Amino acid sequence: MTITRRQYLDLKGDQDEKATMHQAFYAQFANDKIVNIIAGKFSPEELIQAYETNKHLSTINLKIWDDLARYIYPWIDQDLLKETDQIWGLNSGVCTCKAAAKILISRILSVPVV
Repeated sequence: MTITRRQYLDLKGDQDEKATMHQAFYAQFANDKIVNIIAGKFSPEELIQAYETNKHLSTINLKIWDDLARYIYPWIDQDLLKETDQIWGLNSGVCTCKAAAKILISRILSVPVV
């Protein structure tokens, strides 16, 4: 199921529901190539430690996320951007990279991660 930008922004839930929606919205842009790029940048231990310290992965330097966001752009599905009415920018790239990292963390821990 595709989540549009409007659906994402219009959610009237509590903080947990909003965090779940945020992860779901940006995870839809984190295709296998992007997940593999993130997996190649961080070890499983680095990702787990970062998540355990701060669930927003903010202990990883923003410059690293910014650089990854720029790097993944060629692999972003442009048709999906149009379908979801998402405007792509550095912030979207960072959120997509962090969503990809959380996909990996979820696989490592075998539990849902938002």
